[in-house]
Amino acid sequence: MTSDSSLLPILEEEISARGPIPFARFMEVCLYHPQHGYYSSERARLGASGDFYTSAHVAPIFARILARHWERLWQELGRPAHFDLVELGPGDGSLAHDALSWVRERFPRFFASLRYVGVERSARLRSRLEEALQSFADRAEILDDLSALPLRTNPQGICGCVFANEFFDALPVHLLVWRDGRWKERYVGLGGEKLMGIENEPSSPDLEQQAELRFDPSVPAEERPDGWVAEVSPSAGEWMKRIGDCLVRGEALIIDYGYTLEEWRQGRFPEGSALAYRRHRVVSDLLAAPGDQDLTAHVNFSQLMEAGGESGLRLRRFESQAKFLMGIGQEDEFGDVFAGCDSEAERLRRAQLLKTLILPQGMGEAFRVLRMEKGS
Repeated sequence: MTSDSSLLPILEEEISARGPIPFARFMEVCLYHPQHGYYSSERARLGASGDFYTSAHVAPIFARILARHWERLWQELGRPAHFDLVELGPGDGSLAHDALSWVRERFPRFFASLRYVGVERSARLRSRLEEALQSFADRAEILDDLSALPLRTNPQGICGCVFANEFFDALPVHLLVWRDGRWKERYVGLGGEKLMGIENEPSSPDLEQQAELRFDPSVPAEERPDGWVAEVSPSAGEWMKRIGDCLVRGEALIIDYGYTLEEWRQGRFPEGSALAYRRHRVVSDLLAAPGDQDLTAHVNFSQLMEAGGESGLRLRRFESQAKFLMGIGQEDEFGDVFAGCDSEAERLRRAQLLKTLILPQGMGEAFRVLRMEKGS
């Protein structure tokens, strides 16, 4: 498919100069190019009218439940004078605004200690985040990278929570394919007037080693299915290391759709999990319309746990979003969700949104929650 994307000539120029590029590089450019990347332009649309939903855009009730969780964590940490809430990839700031608003109303003592930091790579979204948090300017900081820490409030590092909601699924992945008894990597090259997929030798020996881990070691090489795909995301491990290095005391809270290594070995995604989305529909051609559609891949939670452990983080809990939210909401019988309802119709609407977040046919089982901690 030929694309009229502004990114196409940029990709063509790079491929002409360097040769075919790994799919991970293609994904990086498509999502994060400073001018024409999906998240850098006006193309990224969230919510019902956009390309994809996130839990944050289903309803402000998600933010209210999370606010209670963070207040509880603040209590566990001994009510520190400064509690840092660092959000990775906050997007347009919808969740941050709703959460901070609820903390201010419901938990005033916690609010007095709370300091928010949004780490957003996209300049356009940083601008929208700043606009969304205007009423919290005295306690909100916006950065373009986690390396810009330490915080003004706590030069020693983060005491509180590093939060990532649907952040890791947007990190670039290398696609490796078991082909004719050996590993090949998928590249993006040029075929006439369009982009085309190419298989060649892996761009790094380490990628091949990581791909090997995706196979059950008890299965002989000659019995491996031809065409079987392994996805490798070095960026995910690097981000977990950054989190571990920055977090002094508190919790890393990661919410995303994904899998464990055991599930992958059992054949959950034999053709890989990488997908393209546009207007809530899956687009089969990952190379179509570069920069005009969202690219995503399920998260390898086993990798996050391992990388976090190597950076000093301890596993606290790994569970479904349903169990996580139920564990918080049952404390007050989901009073946060229904507070302020002025009609039965509004109450029913919120109940339906809560079901979307919790029930298996909604987001409840599709999304996983990883909690890792550091410090006492």
